[in-house]
Amino acid sequence: MRTTIDRRRFLVLSGAAAAWAATACAGDDDSPESAAPTATSAGAAPSPTVQAGADAAAVGLRWYGQSMFLLTSPAGARIVLDPFNDIGYRIPPILNTDAATITHEHPDHNNDALGGGTATVLRGLTADGWADIDEIVDDIRIRTVQSFHDDQQGAQRGRNAIFVFEIAGLRFVHLGDLGHPLDDTHVAGIGGPVDALMVPVGGNFTIDAPQATEIVARLQPKLVFPMHYKTEKIPFPLATVDAFLEGKSVQRVGSTTTRITPDALPDETTTFVLDYE
Repeated sequence: MRTTIDRRRFLVLSGAAAAWAATACAGDDDSPESAAPTATSAGAAPSPTVQAGADAAAVGLRWYGQSMFLLTSPAGARIVLDPFNDIGYRIPPILNTDAATITHEHPDHNNDALGGGTATVLRGLTADGWADIDEIVDDIRIRTVQSFHDDQQGAQRGRNAIFVFEIAGLRFVHLGDLGHPLDDTHVAGIGGPVDALMVPVGGNFTIDAPQATEIVARLQPKLVFPMHYKTEKIPFPLATVDAFLEGKSVQRVGSTTTRITPDALPDETTTFVLDYE
């Protein structure tokens, strides 16, 4: 059943636990209790990429590194996706979001304290399975699709939830730490068309560049945002983004943020490489 969540403003503690970085994505305990987020001092939130009332059809997307994004809707609703703990990237101060979405309970994805002390936290997993999420946060519909963190039905790294965001006539898909190809059930659950896809490409803990390329070919999104790959900021044994970019139409944004509108989508699938902080 779809429910409506009123938009709120909050104060929040944000933070990290450096000791967890070595085990991020590698564990096999995917229950919400397996890795509680920590907090550090509060501060002012960065400016949203879209200002409510000024951009009636624009969606803002900001990348912080790994799998963490901030979505800003035309109404000004703010959703933080897979916020990380201390894994090497700069942890931002207060984000004052309306909700936080958590694809799975590994510490590079589940620092929900960044979303807000009273933010609605939407966890894709329960203690013994998946949550069945279909909710409205302001002008954003948020749904989940069941998947796994590995190609062994979760035996190695547990479960994963794909999050689907429907905003201003656009469909955004965050694959989390997907570890296997998508079958017909996954594709039907995601729905279509897909306008923007956030896809892991670094391999080892998730799908790799060739597998990610196959998923892009199947979903045929207009915009692709690679994530969860090796950068100078993180110690994890991941591949860089380079292999995934080969043979693709690529635009290096030169910024951590981008503005997306339905009337400005490219004619062909384009991979956008955002900066991180």
